[in-house]
Amino acid sequence: MLVDGFGSAIGWLADWLPRVLCLFALAAVVDAATTREDAFRATGKQTKRFWITVMALAALVSGLPSARYLGGGWAALAGIFGGLGFLLILAALIATIVYYVEVRATLKRINGRRSWPKRGPRGGGRY
Repeated sequence: MLVDGFGSAIGWLADWLPRVLCLFALAAVVDAATTREDAFRATGKQTKRFWITVMALAALVSGLPSARYLGGGWAALAGIFGGLGFLLILAALIATIVYYVEVRATLKRINGRRSWPKRGPRGGGRY
């Protein structure tokens, strides 16, 4: 019984991880596209075009297994690219993590963007 539950959890993760990764990579494409080019140069973390291309490829690679006409799942990507399918998904995951943890954090520091805008002098209500 425990093995069946573990197997279904792995199956669920294998079905949803590429979809979630695709959404995060698409959000990173939008974030990179709406950020100024000079901010990328100021960080020294490659160019804007580089990160848009990498994140678009990550979204494509991670979204490909979810395509209905391919049957979905990891098996579809493995069927297309052979044994490289898992490595491509892993590379897309690593690229997305690097963008969010390293590049986006540095860009936010330079641009002064915050996730939640502060209101008032103490971050509370308006004064």
